[in-house]
Amino acid sequence: MLLVKVGGGDVDLTAIADDLASLERPFVLLHGANKLRDKMGTALGKPPQVVESISGFTSVLSDDDAIDVMLASYAGIRNKRLVESLRQRGVNAIGLTGLDGGLVEGVQNEGIRIRRDGRKFLLRDQSGKPKRLNTSLLRTLLDDGYVPVLTVPIVGADGTALNTENDEVLALLARELNATHVVSLIEEVGLLSDPTDPESVVPEIDARDLLEWEGRVSGRMRRKIRALRSLFDGCDGAGPVYHLADGRAPAPVSAALAGAGTTVRCSQLSPDLDLEPADEPGASRDASADAGTGATENEQWVDRNAAYELDVYGKRGLAIISAKGSIVTDAAGRDYIDCVGGNGSLVLGHRHPVLEAAVAEQLGSVWCVPGALVTPVRTRFLERLHRALPEELDRTFLSNSGTESVEAALKIARAHTGRTDFVSCLRAFHGRTMGSLSVTFEKRYREPFGPLMGGVRRVRYNDVEALGAAIDDSVAAVVLELVQGEGGVHVADPEFLQAAREACDSRGPLLVFDEVQTGFGRTGRLFAFEHSGVVPDVLCLAKSIAGGLPLGATVVRKGIGLELGQHGSTFGGNPLSCAAAAATLDVLSAPDVIGGANRVGEAICGPTIERQLKVVKEVRRVGAMIGIQLRVPAKPYVHALMEKGVLALTAGRTVLRLLPPIVMSDDDAAGVGELLAEVLST
Repeated sequence: MLLVKVGGGDVDLTAIADDLASLERPFVLLHGANKLRDKMGTALGKPPQVVESISGFTSVLSDDDAIDVMLASYAGIRNKRLVESLRQRGVNAIGLTGLDGGLVEGVQNEGIRIRRDGRKFLLRDQSGKPKRLNTSLLRTLLDDGYVPVLTVPIVGADGTALNTENDEVLALLARELNATHVVSLIEEVGLLSDPTDPESVVPEIDARDLLEWEGRVSGRMRRKIRALRSLFDGCDGAGPVYHLADGRAPAPVSAALAGAGTTVRCSQLSPDLDLEPADEPGASRDASADAGTGATENEQWVDRNAAYELDVYGKRGLAIISAKGSIVTDAAGRDYIDCVGGNGSLVLGHRHPVLEAAVAEQLGSVWCVPGALVTPVRTRFLERLHRALPEELDRTFLSNSGTESVEAALKIARAHTGRTDFVSCLRAFHGRTMGSLSVTFEKRYREPFGPLMGGVRRVRYNDVEALGAAIDDSVAAVVLELVQGEGGVHVADPEFLQAAREACDSRGPLLVFDEVQTGFGRTGRLFAFEHSGVVPDVLCLAKSIAGGLPLGATVVRKGIGLELGQHGSTFGGNPLSCAAAAATLDVLSAPDVIGGANRVGEAICGPTIERQLKVVKEVRRVGAMIGIQLRVPAKPYVHALMEKGVLALTAGRTVLRLLPPIVMSDDDAAGVGELLAEVLST
């Protein structure tokens, strides 16, 4: 079975009808008419209403007027002209919409979230996702010798006409009809390896690479690729051959079948074969069976992932396929405002353009250079980092993560002092590898892996007297977080930090500040120690250091270090990460960028503080590092926020934690603030 989709742009319908008639093979035709719809709506005084969601995405509102114009343009003029052209050429065409006979049933979307005059609204529009095909009706028409010519709208559960993405209808048709070839005619020559070069057509890709391509394209092409992924998901090599080709070309369908444009296939079947897919012997299910399970795209990815990953996290049921700025998009196409931020690694949001350009440039030179060799991008980053640090912190060891930066600090402390013990705090979290885990507080993290490193003394955070009593001449280092993130967003008192500095100076241990989560603008200063003016002997950095790419740094005071060969890291200081890290410092040095931490934090916390909600015990915030202490477990509120389109974290059992980008827009920050207060009010 051949399935053909004609886009709604400027294509020659007569040429397409000629081409289809010449094929002398059964086919189903699906078409759009968006340009005709826009033109007709404007002429009738009902132009398309383009609205921008809170997340910054634009959509055409499908209200009653829009549906009327759609029926007139899609089901009226365009559909009947195609039927007319095909019948004139001897093709027994019949025009249909998804409404007719309940041919394509769908589920209505929730709506479009917008902001007007400072207030949030949910616009209910008549759009939805196609879920079920009346296959028996369609096959009856085909068996009776008709060639169906289909278009939107589809039908909702209550009989309402719904607008939808035609590419999603195409994927549904292809699955249910077991199409062997699918041709999609567009106003482009195919997928391009270089978007600026129309000659760089990619002739063929494997369906397994569609997720990568979805991240490389934008606009309508991204939605097309997203729908295409659902067609090939679960494909075991017997899926259709998909052709994406230029509908403006002569004989475009024949050209596509002959290899013009871009071909997508799940296996290397010859494009000349027109084989009906058959079940593999012993196969438990195929892609068409998956379509009837009711599993969402997110669920399908989560299930596939679960078959191979040793899961130590617990999944939320989302599969993230793209991200930009403060917004992430899941496999079903839903947007979320991201206040998880890679667990604090995205102070500048996803794919900041300056960082993206720096990494793209570095990709063209060198990716991996071990520590025994020098590479300019690493040197430039180190120079840039030390220009931002106090002069007495003069050397840096580069690794890949926060826990590695702490591990290096512990080794440095023992080697430098000749001592063995450490002092850390109650509620402290310093990492999950054996050394950093030893100075972490939570027993549930430590106990399954004992015995760990001994000689660790734990004192109450901000308790100057307890700290002083714990330090003696056996202590190699005092290890402190400036803000206890995992411990519930508790902020160190300047007096506590000053007391730690004085005790270390007088008794010999090193003072280690763990700024893995607080560094790089998160707290409203480049480094959190700047708030107190207390400078450590060893500074541990990671997370937002490189915009989400893996990099850790252990910075030491003059005179402190390790001998050659005492430590190392294969991937530490990776050139791509260093390029992103240098760019991160450039962005953060621009006026008012770091000040965004307080702007965003205040906007998010403001509504909750103002309403004095009963469930809230305390709001703790420094910059854009937010912990909301509740009187009840926090996890249900994390799930409620996710349902509203906001991703957040917990910090312990009763603390709701948010780590938004400091470059988040005012509208997004205000939107999160309102949703947060709304959820906590219920």
